Amino acid sequence: MNRVTNGIILVLFLPLMALTIFIAFDLPLGIFKTTGAQLPYRAELLLGFTLLIAILFTNRSVKRWMALITVAQKSRFLVNIPLSKDRRKTVLAYGLLESSIYCCIGAGLLALTAQAMAAALVFLFYAAEGLFFTLYGMKKFSIGLSSKAIIVADREVTVIYYTGLRKVSVRQQTLYFDYVQTLQLSFPITVIPDECRQEFQANLERVVDPNKVLIYNLGTWKK
Repeated sequence: MNRVTNGIILVLFLPLMALTIFIAFDLPLGIFKTTGAQLPYRAELLLGFTLLIAILFTNRSVKRWMALITVAQKSRFLVNIPLSKDRRKTVLAYGLLESSIYCCIGAGLLALTAQAMAAALVFLFYAAEGLFFTLYGMKKFSIGLSSKAIIVADREVTVIYYTGLRKVSVRQQTLYFDYVQTLQLSFPITVIPDECRQEFQANLERVVDPNKVLIYNLGTWKK
């Protein structure tokens, strides 16, 4: 979820930044026979890109916080496992990097022109929100396994439902969940601490139908 959202935000940011530069330096726009500062509907274009980016940020933020709140309700899960130390370090590093990039983007937009203030404030706000989420969640990020689904809550939110599940397997440090109609979900096995993998597998085997779901290549976890 996080990678997809960041990718779409980047796609929207490129024309937003280009438009901001043209406006800030009043560069000629030959195709429209005008300049950036005189471009019709420039405020509306800036606002449109800003709203789309804000919606993406908000959607991601709501989902991440909801996942964090859900896994904190330990009574709802058969097993609730805190993230491994290695995964926490990765989440912290990426979270700090992401917030730093968004902060620089916001500051850059604001420095170019006051007309991009709304977009700059969106990036600055969610840079701060992302930093707070990362630091607050460091001791709360976990993976919960219930009778209906698996929820992995860290900077990425992964929800694995059992409906339609056909195969669970490990390949190249990734736990894969294969469904009917070629759907495949996954998350890194480094999310689960080594000492908790046996417990995770045992509870997974309890909740899935062995006649419909093949649990493959997880046998080494039992050693």
